[in-house]
Amino acid sequence: MNLSYIPPVVQDGEVVIQLLEDDIEEEQQKWNRALILYVVGNIPTIGAVERFIAQQCGKIRKPKVLFHSDGYFIVLMHSTEERDDVIMNGPYTLDNRPIILRPWKEGFDFEDEILRTISLWVKFPKLPLSYWSSKALSKIGSGLGKPLYVDACTTMTDRVSYARVLIEMDIMRPLPRSIELCDPTGKRIDQIVQYDWKPQYCQECCQLGHSCKEQQQKHSEEGQ
Repeated sequence: MNLSYIPPVVQDGEVVIQLLEDDIEEEQQKWNRALILYVVGNIPTIGAVERFIAQQCGKIRKPKVLFHSDGYFIVLMHSTEERDDVIMNGPYTLDNRPIILRPWKEGFDFEDEILRTISLWVKFPKLPLSYWSSKALSKIGSGLGKPLYVDACTTMTDRVSYARVLIEMDIMRPLPRSIELCDPTGKRIDQIVQYDWKPQYCQECCQLGHSCKEQQQKHSEEGQ
């Protein structure tokens, strides 16, 4: 990749580099089809991640897996459709450890978006079927976080015992066990909330995947 000299702009005696949409558009389009992959409590090899993707996501073309020194992987897919298919078929585990997946976006920050906000599959058991519209599920999911997707069985109503939604949630707060709904007549419904996987977050050291309090209690019991 050859580079060329482009004179910078000088404003008030300071050099300012002005980037335009045309400067970043091509790379932006490329990385828009990427996934952020993080294995809770472990950093596997690139080969292990590639084998996992081949086994769990065999229908997609082989992606490019890149390791970031912060401890996560960027998986560059061939299309946004393949990226979404991988997300929709979760949750996943690798060596019995949960995997966190989320679409790459410009300005991604690992500390804020992985160690604080996680995409969780949420179930709403016995949710009235009339509430299964895109707008209603968006409103219900927004009461917990930022709703992203509804799974295929909910979309096609192939399974009617519960609705299942992927929601970005702040794990630094306790995960709600229920949410209050109000129907068009004003009747209030206490809707149960269930999670495919509930992350363990330590409030003392602000780390994901363990609890200092539980570790201290365990060591104390072992000592006794």
